[in-house]
Amino acid sequence: MTEQYKVIDMHTHLRNAIPLHTIIAKENGIDIVVFMANTNPVLDNLDKILETYKMKRYCHAAPVSAITKNLDGKELVDVDRIKYHVVGFSDDGKCLSDLSLLKEVLKKEVLILLHCEPEAEMVKRYLDVLADVNGKMHLQHISLRKSVELIRYAKKSGIKVTCETCPHYFSYTKYDLETKVNPPLAIEDDIFAIREGLVDKTIDVIASDYAPLPRVTGIAGFRSFLPLS
Repeated sequence: MTEQYKVIDMHTHLRNAIPLHTIIAKENGIDIVVFMANTNPVLDNLDKILETYKMKRYCHAAPVSAITKNLDGKELVDVDRIKYHVVGFSDDGKCLSDLSLLKEVLKKEVLILLHCEPEAEMVKRYLDVLADVNGKMHLQHISLRKSVELIRYAKKSGIKVTCETCPHYFSYTKYDLETKVNPPLAIEDDIFAIREGLVDKTIDVIASDYAPLPRVTGIAGFRSFLPLS
């Protein structure tokens, strides 16, 4: 029997066009996509999340719930009601600045995916919280040497955290491409650090951070995901 491996992209933005974007994912060799909550309306309650399961899809597409209502960082969603229907919880695109909310949601033992901006500063703050509160934390789209070093130290200290980077962060510097991406492309030293982090498994996952934006304002996602990875 031949073992079949699946290609999973755990950080995508499908907005309100799940059929279209899952076609693009499938055409580019991706079997499973995990999509963030910044749809319209925001995926911040169970009814909205269940509606996404009714949409036609051409590869497996699994939703992530918002951490806070309307992604506003002020009030947690109904985590206990939603958790059985999503991969995890994220306010991706926005930082969860209220660390008391982060502590509260980490105690619920669900996967929390965190956007870090400014990156290294928020990575440190989030790791400090995780050191005090056991939970499942995943740091998104890491792009800087300082962030890699903080995460490496945390893991060696016994803190259970996972993180991801994206192909463009170990392929291009800010001088190579005229494009807008968040976090922005960095410098060559950061690229080397990201590559080192992948080799020594400080960085656990490569994800595309695919978002359907006009060519002039974005960066390739699904189409470059496997070739660059």
